[in-house]
Amino acid sequence: MTKITKKLNIAVLTGLISVSAALSAPQALAEKQRKGGKQGHSAEQKFNRLDVDQSGELTLAEMSDPAIAKAEKKLTRKDTDQNDVLSLEEFSQNRHGNAIDLSEIADEIVLCVSDLKAETGDEDIVVPGVDSFISKEEKFNAIDTDSDSSIDLTELEAAMLTKATSAFDTMDIDDNSSVSLEEFTAASTSKKATKKAIRQCVQELTDED
Repeated sequence: MTKITKKLNIAVLTGLISVSAALSAPQALAEKQRKGGKQGHSAEQKFNRLDVDQSGELTLAEMSDPAIAKAEKKLTRKDTDQNDVLSLEEFSQNRHGNAIDLSEIADEIVLCVSDLKAETGDEDIVVPGVDSFISKEEKFNAIDTDSDSSIDLTELEAAMLTKATSAFDTMDIDDNSSVSLEEFTAASTSKKATKKAIRQCVQELTDED
């Protein structure tokens, strides 16, 4: 995979798919500011937190282990009936209610982000593909590998591990089986710029006023 191809995949593989969560960022930021908190952490702080052995390089295990742990927390948080599996309704819920389905305006979002990148000249913005905005039902079915209309911990862990592995491979620009701080920071910068552009476009396209 070329460096250019990898950069084009960074935003999608580092969480762009869950863009509806990004739409809640203004509310979350406002709440943090109200409580006197700071907005998130720097890429270097996140890198250091993941770099368990303090080697200055991230291994696949260091990136995938937290993802697996996150799967269990996600299941616990969303499993409202406490039956150890997620239904489509539970899976579709986020902290602010039902996640927004952007699949019907996916083409418009892609065009808007492309135009915004051209207008701003921001090369950190990565224009996503239409498949980045599949519906919650499509995401649910992809994770529900045994097609029993529910997602258990094993399936959720597998999905999170696949996502973490893809993100790792994308960040590892020089293909040396590790991610440096520079590579991690570049991916983080691209992700932030892209999510900001998508959020702006979604708000413009869904503004009822």
